[in-house]
Parts: sequence; C-alpha cells; structure tokens
Amino acid sequence: MKKVKINLFLFLFFSIILEACSDDYATYNNEPTKNVTTRNVKSKEQYMERFAEILSKAVFEEQSVRHFLKEEALKKIDNGYNIFYPIARDGQINNCSFRDILIKYAKDKEEIENIETNVPLLNIHIPEYGNLLIKDMDDGDFEVPVLLDRTLYYNGVIVDTIAANEIPGFNLFVVCESASIRKKHIQTRNLSAYPLNENYEFVDQSFDPTYSERTAGVTRASAYEELSEKYKDEGYVPIKDIDPLLVAAYNKSSQKPRATRSLMYYGLNSISETPKEIRPDIKDCIFRFKIAADAFSRLEDIATGQNKPLFYDKVQQKKGSLSREEVLGRILTGRAFCFLFRIEGSVNGNNVISEGMKIYVTPEKLFNLKINEHRRHKTMFRRTKYTYTIDRNGIKSKWFYPLDYGHDTRLNEWNIAKDPINKKVVVYLINPDEGTTAKITETYSLTYISNKGIDGSISAPIIKGITLGINGKLDNTTTTQKTVTTEYSITQSNERIDEFYFDFFNDYPIESVLSNNEYVIPIRKGKGIIETSILPISNSFFTFKRFKR
Repeated sequence: MKKVKINLFLFLFFSIILEACSDDYATYNNEPTKNVTTRNVKSKEQYMERFAEILSKAVFEEQSVRHFLKEEALKKIDNGYNIFYPIARDGQINNCSFRDILIKYAKDKEEIENIETNVPLLNIHIPEYGNLLIKDMDDGDFEVPVLLDRTLYYNGVIVDTIAANEIPGFNLFVVCESASIRKKHIQTRNLSAYPLNENYEFVDQSFDPTYSERTAGVTRASAYEELSEKYKDEGYVPIKDIDPLLVAAYNKSSQKPRATRSLMYYGLNSISETPKEIRPDIKDCIFRFKIAADAFSRLEDIATGQNKPLFYDKVQQKKGSLSREEVLGRILTGRAFCFLFRIEGSVNGNNVISEGMKIYVTPEKLFNLKINEHRRHKTMFRRTKYTYTIDRNGIKSKWFYPLDYGHDTRLNEWNIAKDPINKKVVVYLINPDEGTTAKITETYSLTYISNKGIDGSISAPIIKGITLGINGKLDNTTTTQKTVTTEYSITQSNERIDEFYFDFFNDYPIESVLSNNEYVIPIRKGKGIIETSILPISNSFFTFKRFKR
C-alpha cells in the first residue's frame, strides 16, 4: 500500500487523538473515578482490536458499508468526521442495520454484544487532511484500511504499522473511543446541558452542532471569525488583489496557460511575440499559504518554546460579555509561528544559490480560532462572570497573505536564460529563539534549457526553449539536468512541513478566473500540512500593497 513519507512526527495522529480518540476529556466527566485494573484495560484493547478486524472485513467486502460510513461522517454529529457507533449501529444499509452487517463478519452475535458492552463509547473517525477530502472519498475503492493506534488492518488481517515519521497518503477508518460524547448520568438525565439524545450528551458545547443555532442573536464573542471568500478553503481571491499585469498576462495566454509567466516576465503582448529582454521589476513571490488545522497541536509545540505560549489559558470578565476582538486582544500573547522557506534554484555566476525567507505569523492570522464562552450566572451572592478559552480541537484553517501584513516575500529574479526552469522549495517551522545548530544537507536535481548563455542573454536556444516550454514540449533533448548539493543550518526544534518543485512553465500562476470576472483562483502547491501559492508580481504592485496598508 502506497505511503507518502513526510519528515513529521505524526501530526495527523496527534490530531486524531485530540479531536476524536482521546481520553483527555475525562476531566469533564462528573462520574466518580473508578479504579481500573490492568486486566480490564487490556481487555478493552483486545475488544477494540477485534472490532478493527471485523470492520476491516466489512469495509473490504461491501461498498455499501464504505458509502454508509462516508455519509455518516459527513453528518458531523459532533462537529467532527466521526461515526459514533452506539448511534450509527442502527443505521440502515440495504434493509439491514450496520450492526447486522458487522455480525456477519464476527464469530457470532455475542461477540458484537461483548464489544458494545466493553467499549461503550466506540467510535470510527475518518481523518481529513490536505487534498484527502471526505466529500471526495471514492467509496468504490475497497483498498481502504482500518487503523487502530498505529496498526493497519485490511480484510481482517494486520498488514502494516504506521511509524512515527510517516503518514498515509490514502483514506482510512480509525477505530477509537469518542472524546466528544459521553453517557448521561442516570440521576441528571433530564438536566443535561448539551444533550445528544435520551442516553448520550456532548462533553462540551463546542461539539454540539446545534449550539450556535440555539444561541444565535446573543451579543457575545462569536465562536468563529466570519471569513470572506479570500480566506476560505477554496481561496477565491478578489481580482483587485491580484497584480493587474498578471491578470493581463493570464488573459493573453488563456489558450496556453504555460505562457502566463513568460508574457509577464518579458512584457509580451501575445504568445507569438518574440521575447527580447527580461523585465527587472518582475519577481515571483510567496503570495499566500495555508496550514492544515490537523497540524496545529504539533506545530504549537515547536512555536511556543519554553514558557512562551501562543495564547493564555483563559480570559475572564465580570458583568458584560466581550466581543471577539476584545477576547483575542487579551488572550493572545503576541507570540508567533516562524516559517522558514528555503528556495533552491537561483544562479550566481556558475553556482546555484539558495534563498532563505522567514515569515512570522500570529495564530489568529493563520487559523480561524474557535472561542468558547462559559457564563457563570449571577446569584444573590456573586456577579455574572464570563470565561473565554481557545478551543484547540475546534481550530480551522484559513489562507494567510503575507503581502497584506507588510512582509516582503519576493524571490530572486528568475531568468531562465541562466537559471533553471524549476525551483525546489522546502518549508520548515522553526523556533526563532534557538540558534541554528542543526546541520542540513540537501541534494536535488535542477533542469535547464540546453545551450543557455552564461550571461543570461536571450539567445536563439533560449527563444526556442521558451516556445517549447509554452507548448509543453520540453524534453531531455532540449534540457539538461544538474545535481546540486547544498548545506545549511537550522534550529534544533523544527518541523520540515513540506517540499516541492515549481516550474516556470507547467506551474502557471493562475488556475482560472471565475466567470463573473470577480475572483481569481491561484495555483496551489504542496501537500498535506501546507499549501502555497507562488505568483509573479511587479514592483509597482508590491509598493501599492505596502502603502495600501
């Protein structure tokens, strides 16, 4: 089974534990603490292992089961992609219940009953990260494994394990216990603050999908920021926020989008026009990037350092409630994430050189932070008090635009008459408080147009290469490869969160302009934790963005 290697300490599975499969929320449970023997803990694990085996058989054999799990997850019963088994087991699949189908793959009905008794909060979670969106999940694919802890089950058999330095590049079903739903107390069943049904309740209001609807219209700090299209996952950028020169180049090259960057860099009016001289005022820039919400907990550990949190545990206010802006102003510490972008592929003389760029981002600019509000009601002996916290499990992604916050993210000039036609980008999250003591050695391959001139002049081979590149016909007869090794230092606390190549021709800056001509969809590069858009801009547009602030 194919895997995608990423040098990351299992951010996905930390987030799964936090969001769906952890016991960390036990402190919310008002039931008396019970002594649990080692034998009982092992027994529960064994029941969960057996359930994973049974589920993997059903998932392998029956498309209807895969479809059912996908549809149940999309209901987001607890605001996450979870299938809470005690409720889902009665769901109908081709005139049978989900439970009845599982019994077919168990030893007998009693085995399923024992699992239900010993794992009362049994849950199935479908993680969503990067480009693996649940709504796009192909339920016709029978090669979807089941994960329990780090063990992968396929058709009832253990087939692999997940190491700490890799994440799967495919969909899977995760067997765990629910951290968002618990059984109601018998004595207070009718007094539950966050009821789910007669027998179960949510651990906290943040897991109740109806909570925001029931409290609409109340003056208070909103749970989430209302995002415009620019910041939502789709990332539709208003055309006024894109360099007009780039929009013009896109329009001129709409039939051959590989020509977009060439038209802008060489100031051409049409694809047929011969390039003569590169414009010195045009450079590519890191236009925007977005971090997967699942990665927050792991990246927070790197960013905080020693006793330097991103935000305080809570903010309290007596009498009146606070607005969202007021809460963020008091709960954020000013600490920021520090991203290091390394771009390999510029040329200085005959040597390939590297660029390093640090971008600092505070949490509220990088994520849509969820604010929880708890109100202690006024009594004869005390005043009303509001307590606000950041819900780490409810954090969502949003696009960050460095130029909008005064960052100069322009890269070195990209002159393919001497530079390679592709660049390698490596992205780290680092702790800026530390010295750069960790040594990194990179070996990578770059591609040049053959017979390039060392002075960067527009010679006949370069003109031919540009024409071939625009038409997608560059190959090993018209290009040459160069293997490069570079060394650099970085902080000891770091996460290498992505690496990718981007190509002068094939990674055209704009994917499309929406039909109403109001929004632009820029290119999105990268996978998993971070997605990045790299676009060419002019000096005049950069100056406009800087003074517009």
